[in-house]
Amino acid sequence: MSHAEFIDLHTSGVAAMRAYFDQAEKTAVMLAKCTPGPLPFVERLTLASQEIAENSAHADYLGIKRRLHDAARLGYEGDC
Repeated sequence: MSHAEFIDLHTSGVAAMRAYFDQAEKTAVMLAKCTPGPLPFVERLTLASQEIAENSAHADYLGIKRRLHDAARLGYEGDC
C-alpha cells in the first residue's frame, strides 16, 4: 500500500476505535440500569440489539488494527 493508503487506513482505524468505544459506552450505560429482577422484555431486547452493534463495531476495529499491525511488522509498502 502507498503512504497515502496507509494514512487513510490509520485514520480509519482511529475512527473505528472511537466508534467501538461509543458503542461500548452505550452498552455500559444500559447495563447500569439493571435491577434486582429481570429487565422488562423491551429493554432486554434493546440491550441485545446494542450488544450486536457493539460487537460489530469491535470486529470492524479489530480488522483495521490487524492490518495496521501487519504494516508495523512488514512495513506499509509490504504486502499488507
